[in-house]
Amino acid sequence: MRLLFILIFLFSINLTAQDHPIGIKIGGNSSTLSGDGTENISSNINFHAGLFTEIKLTEDFRIQPELLFSVYGFEEDFEGISNIRLNYVILPVMVKYFISNAFSFDAGPQVGLLVTAKNGTGSQADVKPNFYDRDFGANIGASYILSEKVSASIRYYFGLSDITTETSNNQNRALQLAFQFKIN
Repeated sequence: MRLLFILIFLFSINLTAQDHPIGIKIGGNSSTLSGDGTENISSNINFHAGLFTEIKLTEDFRIQPELLFSVYGFEEDFEGISNIRLNYVILPVMVKYFISNAFSFDAGPQVGLLVTAKNGTGSQADVKPNFYDRDFGANIGASYILSEKVSASIRYYFGLSDITTETSNNQNRALQLAFQFKIN
């Protein structure tokens, strides 16, 4: 899995040398957990940041691979409130369909590698053994180009794989709002 991240990142750097724009992406997440036993769980506000590139296929279609650090998580009200922070390195690959010069609908898969998992209350205990190291899902959203160098996007992430090592079946969910800044 780590080798896949490195190869795709190196491939995207090679693409930028071939006149594809590269940029910085910064945004916020409202994330939660869905699935079995989530009735006492509420969403948590966190962030994501990283790099992206954009590959133009046709006038209407572009592919946007991204390499991001993203903090998902949730608040659990079970024997006191726990704030669980799941820190991932994620690789979304978005297909963008432009319906105008500035507005696109976006969709694509995402893989994630769990770096750390902490219970944010008290001593910030390590809870990584309670979660699998990988996450897989799909994104759907929209983007709007604000200027030649700046765009904004909104997307919803649907985790498809079980992320908990417990007997329950749980997936990540996240609403994401971001700004993208092209640097070349």
